[in-house]
Amino acid sequence: MKTMPRSNLLLLMAVFLFSSCDTLNHGADNTVEVAKTIWGSSTRALEQARDNAITRNYDKPYWDCVRSAIAVVGKNHWVIFKKAEIKGYMVVMGVKGCVDTTEIGIFFDQLSDNQTRIEVASLSTNAKRKVARGLFHGLDIAFGYLPPDPPEPPSTHHD
Repeated sequence: MKTMPRSNLLLLMAVFLFSSCDTLNHGADNTVEVAKTIWGSSTRALEQARDNAITRNYDKPYWDCVRSAIAVVGKNHWVIFKKAEIKGYMVVMGVKGCVDTTEIGIFFDQLSDNQTRIEVASLSTNAKRKVARGLFHGLDIAFGYLPPDPPEPPSTHHD
């Protein structure tokens, strides 16, 4: 009989210990949130950081904003750590000049058929500012509010 690795057993025990009392009061959703927090993929802290988010409204439909934001994230070489387009958010990491694991939330709220609010939130003010600046600049270009950036000169650095 094959046994469970010790690290997995410890993780399951931690999830049970941290969630058992609250589960009786709040059900399975809380257990899932506790497990996500232990695993490191909870959006609770980012949701709370939305109070201090950098916000911009666009006169564009919701899905145009989501698709364009995904493209801007790719052009900036950020990593999409988590994405829930229907729920209206994505979490990015890997922002140059920030700790690789710093999570930055990008939230989308449909205000009307042709207006969407985008919020950038993080526990790191520096990361939030960098992503907001890059995201909104990229969206302004994508939506034709700004001309495209000039191409970068080829790198002369050789590895």
